[in-house]
Amino acid sequence: MAKIIPGVSGAVLSISLGIYEKMLNILAHPLKLKFKDLKFLTTLLIGAGGGILIFCTAIQWCLDKWRFATTMLFIGFIVGGMNEITNELKDKNKLKNIVILIVSFSLIIYLTNLKTVSGESNHYFIMGSIESLTTIIPGISGTAIFMALGWYESVLNTIHGILTFTLPINTGIYYFSGFIISTILIAKVLSYLFNNYKVESYYSVMGFMSGSLLTMILDLIKLNFSTYEFVIAIFLFILGVISTIKINTFFIKN
Repeated sequence: MAKIIPGVSGAVLSISLGIYEKMLNILAHPLKLKFKDLKFLTTLLIGAGGGILIFCTAIQWCLDKWRFATTMLFIGFIVGGMNEITNELKDKNKLKNIVILIVSFSLIIYLTNLKTVSGESNHYFIMGSIESLTTIIPGISGTAIFMALGWYESVLNTIHGILTFTLPINTGIYYFSGFIISTILIAKVLSYLFNNYKVESYYSVMGFMSGSLLTMILDLIKLNFSTYEFVIAIFLFILGVISTIKINTFFIKN
């Protein structure tokens, strides 16, 4: 569910459930994979696949029929999820942290304005790379970034195609290549950064999320919508904020 719904970070929930470090260490050392590690990863993949298959089609339908209201719900999820990141932000007056925040914010704004054409091979390679990074980095919702980039529905179609074995082989190769290469290259770096520069890492996370949120809002105001849909959208936004806070609180307490 966290891979599909913006704002509910799978990595944050993994931390709350006490499995994040184990997952990151396995990804950082793929050549040292043991049977118990393989069993652990297989269980996670089965759960992820089931959640995506159940929710993927429903969300695609909602975006097609009620794009403004559905996007407002997703923005609510993101806003609600940002509370978990702000709790990690310390030394707020340090120039270094402010610079990190601005740079990461600017980077995501730049990425959302890249004119990548859907369907090109590098498009799927980049999608796989982003999917890998947002799976590993706590607080960053891959779905939010894909929505900001305008690739969300393309990602849903790709993942659905993988799970139903209908994705073209060449597309799958590019997607998985991006995912696997990024995981191998970045996992060790991220493990080091979050272990040694936790505060600075979370400032970067906040910058990414803020930039993604701004881009989604700017795209949202370009849509046509009725007064009726606007009222529903406000209700869904509030519901999204409250739901994400409740979900994160539940996992932290349990």
